[in-house]
Amino acid sequence: MMNIRKTHLAIAVAGAVGLGASTAHAADFDATATIQNTLTVTNVLDFDLGTVFATVTGAAYTNGVGALVISPTGVLTSPSTSATILLTSLSTPVPAQASVAMTSDFNLVFPVTSTIDVDDFVDDGGTGLIENILSAGVELIHSSGNPTVPSLYLMHFTVGDVSGGVAGADATFTGGFAVEQDFGESTYVFNIGATLTTEPADSGALTYQEGVYSGTFAVTAEY
Repeated sequence: MMNIRKTHLAIAVAGAVGLGASTAHAADFDATATIQNTLTVTNVLDFDLGTVFATVTGAAYTNGVGALVISPTGVLTSPSTSATILLTSLSTPVPAQASVAMTSDFNLVFPVTSTIDVDDFVDDGGTGLIENILSAGVELIHSSGNPTVPSLYLMHFTVGDVSGGVAGADATFTGGFAVEQDFGESTYVFNIGATLTTEPADSGALTYQEGVYSGTFAVTAEY
């Protein structure tokens, strides 16, 4: 009886060992990562400067220019401008709006218009008015494309926070705004304001025509 029990026990243990022996199968997994070194500025809303009233430019650079300042919130003000050139708003402008997807601080870069001095807008202003506005300002051309029709010019861009962060000021309009992202935010949304002026002239007054004046300016983000 002892031998039989020992035999049966040996068989039972052997069976248990046989059931525990199995083959392992490994599964392979792919791993991917995407690096994005460039930041994208997304156009949410174009700049609608509204309807303005303008008749003629000055006859010489000493006549200055007419100007309107549109804040990032859409508030209109008139800087000290020419007494002989009329540029007034007949409707409410709508500032441009854009966004940047980013979780850390970065810089917004606008056209550099630091060479344009507001003090030159007035009668008998600085002699650099024509050269500076024509070379640095963003030109808004009449829809006819007629080169004899004077243009409007956009300059001195400003930024207003909507959500996601805070932009530092660019008091001298060198084109750069340092943005500090709010903690936990992944998108910065902002409005854009600017100053609109008539075209400076040095060889006789030019006449504005009714119609749409349009142009394009670029905004980039970098870090």
